[in-house]
Amino acid sequence: MLTGADTEKVRKFGHHELSTYGIGKDNTRQEWGAIGRELIRLGLAKQDSQRFNVLELTAEGRAVLTQRKPVQLTKPMKVPERREHAVGEIACDETLFEKLRALRKRLADERGVPPYIVFSDVSLRQIARVYPASSGEFARISGVGQRKLAEFGDTFLREVADYLATYPRQIFADDSFTAAPAAGPLRRGAMNDTTRESLKRFRAGESVPEIASRRGFVVGTIYGHLANAFEAGEAIDLGQIISESEQESIRAAFAKHGGGNLVGVSEALGSRYDMGLLRLCRTVQQRHRS
Repeated sequence: MLTGADTEKVRKFGHHELSTYGIGKDNTRQEWGAIGRELIRLGLAKQDSQRFNVLELTAEGRAVLTQRKPVQLTKPMKVPERREHAVGEIACDETLFEKLRALRKRLADERGVPPYIVFSDVSLRQIARVYPASSGEFARISGVGQRKLAEFGDTFLREVADYLATYPRQIFADDSFTAAPAAGPLRRGAMNDTTRESLKRFRAGESVPEIASRRGFVVGTIYGHLANAFEAGEAIDLGQIISESEQESIRAAFAKHGGGNLVGVSEALGSRYDMGLLRLCRTVQQRHRS
């Protein structure tokens, strides 16, 4: 619950009394990020997409401040620090490894989590050794499950591809790391409770934006839930989300630019579609072709 002092801080901010600059320094960036997400979930704040997603109070939020009502928030869990594996444990392309570390930090900062939550150094060093070029190859990296493959796969694959456009692949003589065998398709993932809940709401007629808003997620996460459900063997009707003509346009873009070039497909379609939706379409279309 916000304390009286915390409420006063937010009240002063809402009234633009900026002479109290630094009043939030006792909370970390991650803690304020968690507070912001909770306020959005409760309908007390919103992001203004026309102003670089600046967080601002809603009418309900201003009413809470004016009337000094208590607000119950979920306390962010403290994640203990974990020892990373020592550099050099797996021989790899050190230049690419550093680029992957920078990418990991950016993604972790965007999500307000420690870098190892995205991927460990072991995972990054394996990527920098085998140079994965497809989702199947990326899925064989240590620490890459269905969720991380859906959320981060395309981003890291593009980073590797961009790197190889400038730098040559390195060849390693030692056997400190051997990739998992490439034979066999990716196994179907089991659905967890949050995927089941999103699927249930989708089948009940809720739109993806409605599900995201009511569950406190971004729409891309909900599309990821639906993709995971489809991989687990559940039927997903894309017609509930986009028209047949839009599906055909997306199919044509993937046929032209390739299934692994999600960014290129998005740009070819004028960036009209959420990246999560494009991933879902790709998942469904690939299964239907097989």
